[in-house]
Amino acid sequence: MPTDRKKKAAARALAARTGWSYTAALRRLDSPDRPFDMMTVGGGPCPPGCNENRHLGLACWTWRPEDAKGSSWQVRQWADLPSGRAERVTQQAHEMRHGDDPRRSTYDSPWRDRWLLALIYAMLTDQRPELVPDPGALRTAVEADDLAAVDAVMDPLDRAAAHLTTRDPEQWRADVRPRLDAYADWVEADDAIPYTWIESERGTRRWKLVEKWRQAWETYVNLDGYRQVRGAPWAAPKRDLDTVLTARHGGHAPGTQVRLDDGSPARVYAAEWEQDGPPGAYWVRDLVPNEYRPGQLKTAMGPGRCVDAAECLADPPGTGEH
Repeated sequence: MPTDRKKKAAARALAARTGWSYTAALRRLDSPDRPFDMMTVGGGPCPPGCNENRHLGLACWTWRPEDAKGSSWQVRQWADLPSGRAERVTQQAHEMRHGDDPRRSTYDSPWRDRWLLALIYAMLTDQRPELVPDPGALRTAVEADDLAAVDAVMDPLDRAAAHLTTRDPEQWRADVRPRLDAYADWVEADDAIPYTWIESERGTRRWKLVEKWRQAWETYVNLDGYRQVRGAPWAAPKRDLDTVLTARHGGHAPGTQVRLDDGSPARVYAAEWEQDGPPGAYWVRDLVPNEYRPGQLKTAMGPGRCVDAAECLADPPGTGEH
């Protein structure tokens, strides 16, 4: 170490001004013309107000739910958009419908449905900035390990996704699918250069979802030699969102048997959501006598009808569809 007090003072001043270590400042004073690069020695989320500018010697990024190391994994995943929350919504809806019944796990697997809901989340947050959760409120909820608070922050986005999605094939073909096609075109045409690595990570996630969407509509030859399109699980996001939102806010979940104000039985298959509170209306299909099982009811085929929530009363179990 140097014995020159002036050199020591100069090194300390240089270290304080640049953020370098004391040893690095001494080396710089010894070889002022020698080029060198500062290596990244650590990283962490930016403090509030930072815009991911490069900090000397640190990799800096905006806060993400995965940075809340003291919170449970489930809460962090519920707060992770788009894929993490989509996975938890589909998983919870699957468990609420089927519980631990192993016979349903393969037939109605949530893993094959989650990507479409994630794509819808990505599209809504890109096209409607007001639906992006408030970063400060979300961080407070996640670091408090409070799932209810996370759901409250995400609730406008969930409602918007439930309002967009549908279980009506005509509406899907006329409205929802064209919007997703247009969004996929926009993502593929977006040539903006990411200035931070986290922007690049977000873009990669978005690209993977769009790639999944494109693959769903590619034609392939099946084992029987016929051309076929895989398609997308278009009805699953609406069903899953309605199941989770009715558990959170009240109302009739899809599959619930109700009795209308005229006394006729019906079965709920979709909900219409307002800005807050339980659903304002339901899409129902009438229940008709089952000719193959006397004394039981079955769901009528064909399009359903939309009825006001006040007209739908919970029907006692025991006379439903089998």
